Amino acid sequence: MPTPLLARLAGGGALLALALGIGVPWWALLREASDPAGWRVLLEARVWERLVWTFTQALLSTLLALLLGLPAALAFGLARVPGARWWRAAFTVPFVMPSVVAGLAVLAWFGPRGLSGFDLRDSLAIVLIAHAVYNVGVVVRVVGGALEALAPRLHEAAAVLGASGLRRTLRVTLPLAAPAALSAATLVFLFCFTSFGVILVLAPSPAFATLEVEVYRAVARRADVTEAAALATLQLLVVMACTLFYTRAQQRLAASLPRASRPAAPARTRLGRFAVMAALLLAAGVTLLPPGALLLQALWPPGASAPDLSAFVRLARPSEVIGLTDLRTALANSLWVAAAATALALAFGAAAAYGIARAGLRALDALTLLPLATSAVTLGLGVLLAYPALAAAPQALPFAHALLAFPFVVRALLPAWRALEVGQAQAAATLGASPWRTLRRVELPQLTPALLTATGFAAAVSLGEFGAALVLRRPETATLPVALFERLGRPGAERYAEALALAALLLLLTALVVLLSEALARRGRGPSGNGVEF
Repeated sequence: MPTPLLARLAGGGALLALALGIGVPWWALLREASDPAGWRVLLEARVWERLVWTFTQALLSTLLALLLGLPAALAFGLARVPGARWWRAAFTVPFVMPSVVAGLAVLAWFGPRGLSGFDLRDSLAIVLIAHAVYNVGVVVRVVGGALEALAPRLHEAAAVLGASGLRRTLRVTLPLAAPAALSAATLVFLFCFTSFGVILVLAPSPAFATLEVEVYRAVARRADVTEAAALATLQLLVVMACTLFYTRAQQRLAASLPRASRPAAPARTRLGRFAVMAALLLAAGVTLLPPGALLLQALWPPGASAPDLSAFVRLARPSEVIGLTDLRTALANSLWVAAAATALALAFGAAAAYGIARAGLRALDALTLLPLATSAVTLGLGVLLAYPALAAAPQALPFAHALLAFPFVVRALLPAWRALEVGQAQAAATLGASPWRTLRRVELPQLTPALLTATGFAAAVSLGEFGAALVLRRPETATLPVALFERLGRPGAERYAEALALAALLLLLTALVVLLSEALARRGRGPSGNGVEF
């Protein structure tokens, strides 16, 4: 069947959106960084010290996330996990948790008022713990999903040939897991290398500042846009190299083996069942205990003798403190920004997925990862430089949030679109249906589960986005993460209790959005895949 013109036009529209949303801000950053003052910044020793520190903490965080997440991922690949749906949901919640909330959740355990009694604030240890909490779910979903698709058939074949359980694990499962683990590790490294909210909350000392934090401080504290652009460009080069490596790892993973025709069998021995449960509990404990501590402290603030909801009551009223956004304003801003950003991300993400799946636009497939390689603060700075009029308008936040959510939408829709039978579209065309009518009446109804998943992830990304919101913020457009950060910067137990209350509300809101969209998608799941695939 000839390539439909509609698919090429859709792909072209998505490519234009990427050029305007990512390409132009990148060019503006490079142009600003090429100033002689920018080159002088890059020659300073402190910049390279920040680069080495950023790389080191990202590498150590990635290794810790792999160490804690791989056992659970192997459990999904080696045996049928009872209640696998709920386990996956549990691992998804920390992944969509806003970074500033993740930081405060770890602080609820290991901060000055933490439940553990250990104050690890402003230390490497608390940074690594927070990144592990944030990213263990990525390892479990990426590696576990790949093993569920690839491992059972070969694992059973090795058993028939007489290989022991340990031999099957070492010679079959681990080699199969290697490409997926490499892909997950690269993705986790990207997230940790561009860490922002976690560092600001848990390790605000200059000694622990990542390049992303330095970019923000150059703009917000020193009003030095040239220095910020130079630092952002340096970070961008490293992240782009990682993204190219990640893309190649994904291609190797996709081409490795056909998917399994049936799921794995349950673990047969008591020891096997114990190992599976221990691995799952380890990963679940790492990811769920900090959010649990956050919710507990929000209801029972540190130092209170009984549960105390006065912080929620104060948030419900107009703020009496100058510079603090009240809950009603922040919630309204977050909801309208999320709605607008989700609509934009769905429109351009669906166009990109349609163009890739039906017109075979492979270059566009790789380019859809560009927003993932552009950190939130860098994107906000790029929009500020490239579109100063837009940056001063309320529409800047939905625009930036839509770009950040765009890769999640594409990765949710693309596997679903590729799984649809091409013969249905061919039959519709034979009966005289136009490409648009075929798309609207045949393909899109079957994509409803994937569209719901994409909607949930896009809305959660926007609700929890912190970096771009902080760079592009205006007093009248402060969102929930910004209102939370405002209170963390103020002294006093009351302000900290309000920050905990806001973090709890934001955590519950993002988790509800994602889990509800996943539940609705699962009810109609057909050929639509299993969520967001990276």
